[in-house]
Amino acid sequence: MNTLEQSAIQLNSILFAIDFTPGCLHAFPFAVSIARHYAGRLLLEHVMPGAGDRGLRHQSVTLHQLQSEMEAALAHVSVSLEGIAHEIHFDHGNISSKLLETAKQRHTDLMVVGTNGRRGVSKLWKGSTAEEIVFLATCPVLTAGPNVDRRPEFRRILCATDFSAAAKNAIPYALSLAEKYDASLAFLHVNDWSSTETPVQARPKTFEFVHEQLGRSLQGTAFESRCQVFVEFGPSSELILEAATDREADLIVMGRPAVSSIKARIASHLPGSTAYDVIAQAPCPVLSVPLRHAA
Repeated sequence: MNTLEQSAIQLNSILFAIDFTPGCLHAFPFAVSIARHYAGRLLLEHVMPGAGDRGLRHQSVTLHQLQSEMEAALAHVSVSLEGIAHEIHFDHGNISSKLLETAKQRHTDLMVVGTNGRRGVSKLWKGSTAEEIVFLATCPVLTAGPNVDRRPEFRRILCATDFSAAAKNAIPYALSLAEKYDASLAFLHVNDWSSTETPVQARPKTFEFVHEQLGRSLQGTAFESRCQVFVEFGPSSELILEAATDREADLIVMGRPAVSSIKARIASHLPGSTAYDVIAQAPCPVLSVPLRHAA
């Protein structure tokens, strides 16, 4: 990825998954905010579980009724779509599969998904649609969990990073959002207790890594003086969440390594990964950037 590509990230095509639940509607203001800042087009998609039109007729639901329900639900969020290009789309079938299919067909730049942060026995039994989408999407996914209490303006962005290729891929997004929202940007590197790397080694290595990544981006050269870099040692998800709370972060940005579809679907029913633990408990939205997405 060259400097020009890194500095020209756009989130022009945004897919918002709507299911009328409080968790979903909680995420809606963030989708609208990003669409405004990037002059993007917003697609609102509702997927009904069922077998196509046959399932729709069986439930005696019409598209007109669905659209009326959607408009009524969005009206309670008090967020205006005025001035934003948008459309509403309805589909039927497996929710995550249909949303991922739409994202691929529409060349979506960003998916926005609300989640109830299901954990424990509930997650084992019902699974997490949001986690499945995060791990299978080929574009970045912004999730808003049940603990999110931030306004849809990103003033303080926390980029949780390591030295992986996935982390490198996420940094340009953190920089782009920081530029669009005129936000401060902090980089956090967490070494868990199993790491053989000492604090003496980790801190300068982290500063060097971040400096190198910022140097690859036009935004980075302007933001470097405003960026903070810090290193913590311990459980990754706990320390990321603690840092987001202590620093009053409005957004967490994380890289996500690629996984197979089978592993993603199994993981959606099992105790959470670091990424899912952060998504489920964060006080702010989380942007997960997949390794395989070429920005």
